Amino acid sequence: MKIIQYSILLVSLLPLLFSCSKDQEQEFIFEYSTVSDIDANTYKTVKIGGRWWMCENLKVSRFNDGSAINYLSSNDTIGWQTTPAYKFVNDSLFGYLYNYSTVLDSRGLAPEGWHVATDEDWKALERAIGIDSAEAELYAWRGNDEVNLILSEGSNNWPTYSVHFGSNTFGLNIQPGGIVQYQGLTSANGLEAYFWTSTLKGSEAIYRSISHQRTQIFRQSADKRYGMSIRC
Repeated sequence: MKIIQYSILLVSLLPLLFSCSKDQEQEFIFEYSTVSDIDANTYKTVKIGGRWWMCENLKVSRFNDGSAINYLSSNDTIGWQTTPAYKFVNDSLFGYLYNYSTVLDSRGLAPEGWHVATDEDWKALERAIGIDSAEAELYAWRGNDEVNLILSEGSNNWPTYSVHFGSNTFGLNIQPGGIVQYQGLTSANGLEAYFWTSTLKGSEAIYRSISHQRTQIFRQSADKRYGMSIRC
């Protein structure tokens, strides 16, 4: 997420047909730009409901001070659980999967002027795509089929038997990057998407997940030793 506004490259006006009456049409104006991280990766960005979002998962290998984040290619359980680290299965599609030590590190993970999306950021996004405000507060599967609006178009790179069909109307292009289990093993790549938020709940951290078997968005908290994708 971004607080400050960078130069806008494109503005589009898109009609969406998901209101109380099928004869009503709701219009959204989306603003697009780009941002680069310390590794010179450039990400497309979109402004939704007054908040800027990356349209891709983070895939930076260094903190903002230039120091390297540990890349663990093997199943190094101790290393994964004790140091800031990341893994990836297909970085060109899904970006990196980070443990929560990386999110908490004071050296900074998000590009300058940005932050790892908070739980409040995600709830604002969920309300923007049509999830009821009260329902968005629940720790559960929430919504109906609104997730289609933020998935990759045609659910590209999701299983062909997925129950959803993405339109990518909001431009976030969410894809199934999977998860790293707390032992350091990757899992569910190509099947599910998991995203850390920067918000803690007791000793755990709040996250979001999307499954190929559901058309809703899951909100819950988890052990910080897991590894998940990150949106800023």
